[in-house]
Amino acid sequence: MRIAWKPLGWGLFTVLVLTTLFGILAARYLWSETLQQNGIDTLEWQGLELSFSGVFVRELTLTQSLPTREIALYGSDLVLGWRSPEWGEGWLPKLTALTAGYLELDWYTKPGEQPTEGEQQPTLWPPEIPAWLPSDITVQKFRVTLPCEAGRCPLAGSLSIATPESDPASEPDSALRSIVAANARLPINANVQLDHESHQVNVLATLDGAWDGDLDFSAELEVDGTRYLSVDSGYRKQNANGLVSWHGLVKMPDLPQTDWLLAWLQTWQSIPAEQWPEQPETGSMEAEWDLQGPGNERFLAQATGSVSAQMRVPQPWPAPGVGTISGSVEVALEADQGQWQPETLQADLELNHPAAWIRKVPELMRPSSLTLSVRPAQVLAPPSANSPAVQTGSGNALLPLNVELSSRGGANVSMHSHLAVTTKAPWMVQLGKTQLTAALPKLEAAGWRLTKPRVQIALTGWLNTTTAALKFGEPTFLEVERLEPLSGMTAGTATATETQLKGLHADLGKTMLNANYRVEQGELDKLTLEGPVSVKAKQVRHPQLLPQPWQFSGRVNSDQVHADVAGVLRANAGTTMNLDLTFPYQRPLTLEGKMRVSGEREAEALSRIFSVWPPLLTVSGGTVSANATYKQSQNGAMAATGKLVFADWSGTYDRTAWSEMTGSAEFRLENDRIRLSTPELTVEEVNPGLPIGPVLLVGTYEAPLAKLDAGKLTLKQANSDALGGEIRIQPGSWDLALAPVTIPVELKQLSLAYLLQLYPTEGLAGTGILSGTVPVLFDPATGIRVERGRIDALEPGGRLQLTAERLKTLASQNESMKLVAQALEDFRYSVLGSGIDYDENGTLVLTLHLKGSSPNVGKGQPVVLNINLEENIPALLRSLQLSGKVSDAVTERVKKLFNKRERNPDDESGDLLE
Repeated sequence: MRIAWKPLGWGLFTVLVLTTLFGILAARYLWSETLQQNGIDTLEWQGLELSFSGVFVRELTLTQSLPTREIALYGSDLVLGWRSPEWGEGWLPKLTALTAGYLELDWYTKPGEQPTEGEQQPTLWPPEIPAWLPSDITVQKFRVTLPCEAGRCPLAGSLSIATPESDPASEPDSALRSIVAANARLPINANVQLDHESHQVNVLATLDGAWDGDLDFSAELEVDGTRYLSVDSGYRKQNANGLVSWHGLVKMPDLPQTDWLLAWLQTWQSIPAEQWPEQPETGSMEAEWDLQGPGNERFLAQATGSVSAQMRVPQPWPAPGVGTISGSVEVALEADQGQWQPETLQADLELNHPAAWIRKVPELMRPSSLTLSVRPAQVLAPPSANSPAVQTGSGNALLPLNVELSSRGGANVSMHSHLAVTTKAPWMVQLGKTQLTAALPKLEAAGWRLTKPRVQIALTGWLNTTTAALKFGEPTFLEVERLEPLSGMTAGTATATETQLKGLHADLGKTMLNANYRVEQGELDKLTLEGPVSVKAKQVRHPQLLPQPWQFSGRVNSDQVHADVAGVLRANAGTTMNLDLTFPYQRPLTLEGKMRVSGEREAEALSRIFSVWPPLLTVSGGTVSANATYKQSQNGAMAATGKLVFADWSGTYDRTAWSEMTGSAEFRLENDRIRLSTPELTVEEVNPGLPIGPVLLVGTYEAPLAKLDAGKLTLKQANSDALGGEIRIQPGSWDLALAPVTIPVELKQLSLAYLLQLYPTEGLAGTGILSGTVPVLFDPATGIRVERGRIDALEPGGRLQLTAERLKTLASQNESMKLVAQALEDFRYSVLGSGIDYDENGTLVLTLHLKGSSPNVGKGQPVVLNINLEENIPALLRSLQLSGKVSDAVTERVKKLFNKRERNPDDESGDLLE
């Protein structure tokens, strides 16, 4: 049979052509579909050359657009090498090397379209390296633009990565096959060079071993051709105890000049920018560790081993967020199943140009530099058995240290401490002998200005994460060269601006401070200060006080709500008083004072305290007790109240003596006004030359502090026994701002016989009862005077007898006077009236009107006498006082007054009663 080959050939050719066309169309469709699924918008190349050993592409352009990013890739002189597969390696060629002359990548991340946490792929371990990836990758020059802190930042340089060719994994288990495949790509050698503004950073790294066994890693960092950092680390698989080990060493023998590197990193990751000085030229760092632990994420939490580190920075080195640091640090730590214990700690550090954290410190106290020194020390004596530190289990495994801290600028703080810190939880610091000093040129606080304040504290104790117990030793004090109120203080302190304390020294030795707090919440639950306190001032100046030293001794007891201080205040003059100070932090300050003065000696000491103490006041006996309460609100307004209680208080004021004053006087000071009141005040006797008494006073006086003599006087009761009768002032009120004011004084049933017995007039005697009213005009500026006063004798009158030799002499020369003299030798009056006038100079004018009879005149015929008498009362009282009827102090003052008048007869200033 004959076969028709020609038609069959054309048929096969047609099938082959159709199959080829269909394959080309299918391949093109699959290629387009693949590009579309991967978001590849553009894939173009030029200069494609193929060979049995690889492919060469002169230029390649690729753009990709995905929901989260856009990528643009450009490469030139790309060479991808391969070899034919060996038996068992499949039918695809094996990629051996990838080389790129230039590679440029632009990576743009779309905002707001990042994959959620659930969409992110989990981290694979060991990291999966695709089997098709070439074992050698070299990029002679690249430029990459990536997202960064500043927006988009470029990276330029070169890289090379070399790994062994992967062998096909024959293990049936997929996980084991993955590990075998990953192990087959070790060791990995990488070399990355980055170029930035004529600088170069080279990183050489090697990873060798097995992902499921021992791993070794080493790396070196070179900057501009000089090696500055080396890292060696080794990871060993589980031993017989099921633990893994990790050891390593990091060395930086010299500090690279990286001012430009910090600025470069700033564009990638925000670092707090500070005004730092230039970077130091030298510095070194070394760290070494050897740890064992479980082979999971709790390795560090349960690690056992050692860590040591050393750092040396001879010149200031910028530390982001801290400042510039120089010095050296050496530390060694031991770990036991996650419990870290310091073995060695030694440091000499200096911090300059502090970062932004220093702004949290008050401006006046901000230091310009800090110096810290830490050294190993001798073991401290353990806390006592009843110490809370021991009871809470915080007193074990202590590392003793000597710590010195000092600052320059601001408060110039200096601290020296022998302390011990726990090396494992619970954490605690035990303070041995610790001294702290601080000083400022000046300080303004709570409305006061402190000049050159200085604090020195000596303390011991302990503190942990929740509690502190500190005991202040000696010396612990606060010194202030001068303490004075700031100008423009709140109303109610008109005289406070004149207050000043010099050489103030407050001693708080032997006090105890206890605190409870929560560090994480930043809350203080308890704070108490209790113990003795003493305060001394070399000089206290105040408008109402004489300048002199003062001192206070007492106890302080304070907490978070208030501070209480109680003790004794003593003046250099010798006067003492009890003081109780209560200072609620959210309520007015309260100061209570109590004192008791007995007798002449203590009263004389009191006179050396007050500037307003009358210089002519002398106390001879009795007791006065005083208590006062001072309150000052937070807005500065102040108020003071007090009470004086007299018991048999006796003494002399100028030329007037008094005895046995008993009763009380109360005062209140508020809003620059003072109010005095006497509920009941009695004086057994007042003797300006003529004794009167007992005197009873009940009344009030209110006046502004700025003008004490322009107040309002209110008398509810004012009376006194005198000359067998009574002197009384009717209740009423008088405003001394409208001076002179008229105060009517009523005289009731005064004994003329008693008066004449006290009046040292030669040959004068008489009887009778006198009553009347004397209007006293009082002006604080000019004194007292009387106008048109009236005193009359009560019925049935009385008797007057005058046998003075001088009167007989006058009668011998005048017939009328002879009759007057005869009548006064025995005059029996039925009417005796007198008008009284008394001027500011002390001159008393009496106009007497007498009606009666005398057996010596006209056989008892009625006689009317009108007599005008003028007398200088101060001179009269002086003569009476010299008669010895008042105290020796009054007599002595009168004698001095007479001597003064004899030396200067024209000076009559001493004639007025003060």
